[in-house]
Amino acid sequence: MKCLLTVFITFAVARSALCLDIADSCNDGKCTIAKNCRCSNSPSPLTGKLDDWPQLISLTFDDAITDDIYNKYLSPLLFNSKNPDNKPIGATFFVPHEYTNYQRVNDLYNSGFEIGVNSISKYFSQKYWRNATADLLVQEFSGQKHILTKFANIPESSILGVRTPQLQLAGDNSFQAYVKSKLTYDSSWPSLASRRMFPYTLDFMSTEECILGAKCPKNSYPGFWVLPINELSGENGKDCNVISSCTIEGSSKVISDWLTGQVEDIRNSTKIPLTLMIDSGWFNSTENSVDAFKQFMTNMSLKKDVFFVTQKQVYEWIRNPVKTANFKTETSTGPVANCDKKKCLVKKDDDQYTFFICTSCPNKYPWVGNPDGN
Repeated sequence: MKCLLTVFITFAVARSALCLDIADSCNDGKCTIAKNCRCSNSPSPLTGKLDDWPQLISLTFDDAITDDIYNKYLSPLLFNSKNPDNKPIGATFFVPHEYTNYQRVNDLYNSGFEIGVNSISKYFSQKYWRNATADLLVQEFSGQKHILTKFANIPESSILGVRTPQLQLAGDNSFQAYVKSKLTYDSSWPSLASRRMFPYTLDFMSTEECILGAKCPKNSYPGFWVLPINELSGENGKDCNVISSCTIEGSSKVISDWLTGQVEDIRNSTKIPLTLMIDSGWFNSTENSVDAFKQFMTNMSLKKDVFFVTQKQVYEWIRNPVKTANFKTETSTGPVANCDKKKCLVKKDDDQYTFFICTSCPNKYPWVGNPDGN
């Protein structure tokens, strides 16, 4: 790998040099798990009989965490479900800032669910994310990590993952920002249903295609992991990544049978970890979706090799794959986080927000460039 240039990225008062290397092609001889490295084109690590290995599924969410979503969907659908080892299921929440109730984020974390970074603004424009500078993305991602730490009291060491809004990667700018923000893995990169991929690192050039208008990174980021979003087959066989975009409608049985079939397609062929992206809009707008999801979870509970886990556990498992007989659901993402509940009324420009947090109230609503709300 040859050093291309030195870039200076400024966030708050911190300033440091980042040496960028053009990534070489990867081969398994140069890239091993012992070195915290895995090629994107490496063969399946699951040797021997496929039936001996667990099928890992990550339920992932990137909506703002509100009381309404927590009470209507998250609590009833997730909190009482168990894996085959009789331990509670895992899920990962890539939390955006605006409208989020950080007391509920604290509740999710203390219930064993993983908390990751989305962004502060979750700005609606795809071009905003696709064309963003590394400096802006550091403010969005590192700033939101700081907000989660400060206002939900989540330990910084427990926040490992990131998902960029609308899955719009800005090429190297995104990954420079991830590394600068001290994040460990990305969950923003869709992989076509015809070419599903196991997690890999960006020590070397990725062979994964960039779709949805996103830009691929070209440089090397040693030890940084990509957890591909392996796409589903939706209406009329069209690839889709968010369940709502698969546009499967009908009775609860029709929808649950489709979801079950998507898992079975992978479970019976490769057992690649599956990331299911779920948004509250799907539950709100798709008739029978709540009952369908409950039935899907019931269907999966009958499979003794299917485990719902956090993205963090997928990241840990791929570095040391164990068979179903030895697999145990991770029941905690880190130390207990206390919450001194506060309800604050704070302003952002001319708008007033009700801000539910676990620490003292800030002077202003935290935002891009001002994550402390000073």
